[in-house]
Amino acid sequence: MPYQIRPARSADCVALSQVGQATFALASPPDSAPAAQRHYIAHNLQPEHFQAHLRDPHKRLLVVEQLGQVLGYSMLDLAPGTLGIADADPLVEISRCYVVPCAHGLGAAQQLLEATLAQAPGAVRLTVNEGNARAIRFYQRNGFRKVGEAIFPCGDERHRDWVMVRTPAAD
Repeated sequence: MPYQIRPARSADCVALSQVGQATFALASPPDSAPAAQRHYIAHNLQPEHFQAHLRDPHKRLLVVEQLGQVLGYSMLDLAPGTLGIADADPLVEISRCYVVPCAHGLGAAQQLLEATLAQAPGAVRLTVNEGNARAIRFYQRNGFRKVGEAIFPCGDERHRDWVMVRTPAAD
């Protein structure tokens, strides 16, 4: 069954929050404390946070769905903060790209990433937890390369992320 990719709408915010909450632990280090994850979810992945992203002129959210069910989402940040990494700082950032586990390995994430990249002007960056080997392999297959590291605050914890960049030459 094919997937549909479309811009997120205000009516999607509850589903986006549910996807974010269902996938955040998968993107976190295995030893991350549940309390730290709950803190991050409470302060970043609630429906009202997605409403704010949809109103932000620098954010672009896409959903991947099948038969009307939202299975994942991505978010481009056209004006991300600096990381202190020359190869990454001037670039648009894919700040989120999540697909629910039941859709892993079935092409949903690939279609979502391709649609997200099609909206990005030129080179892009992203961060991914250093222990998320599955996601790192996925991004490497799609032309991303590690250019540095950054710290991701999660509650009281600090997680180490890889900063990865994809240039148009990787197409």
